[in-house]
Amino acid sequence: MTTISFYLDEHDKICGFEAKNHAGYAASGKDIVCSAISVLTLNAINSFDELLHSNIEFKSDEGTGYMDFKVTDYDNESAQLLFKGLKLGLEGVQESYPKYLRLTNRRCKP
Repeated sequence: MTTISFYLDEHDKICGFEAKNHAGYAASGKDIVCSAISVLTLNAINSFDELLHSNIEFKSDEGTGYMDFKVTDYDNESAQLLFKGLKLGLEGVQESYPKYLRLTNRRCKP
C-alpha cells in the first residue's frame, strides 16, 4: 500500500507531501495504481518547477517507492491550487482503490 502524507502548515496550507511504498496492486510495470500515483505526483512536481519556478526540495527512491517533496514558497494561490489539484486526483485514486492508497495529513517540518 502507498501512503501519502500531505504536509500542512499552521494555517492548513499544503507545503508538500511524502509518499511511501509501492501500491502492490500488480507486478511492476503492470500496476495501474502505482502508475496513476506516479503520474499525478510527478506532474505536480514538474508543474511547480516549470510553471511556477518554485523553490523545491525533492528526494526519491524508485526502488522503495519513496518521495519527499516540499515547496518553500507555497503560501500563494497558484501553489495551493496545484496542491489541491494533486490532492483531488489522489483522492479519486484512493476512492477507486482504497486497499492500495491511503492519504493522510501532518504538520510541515520547520
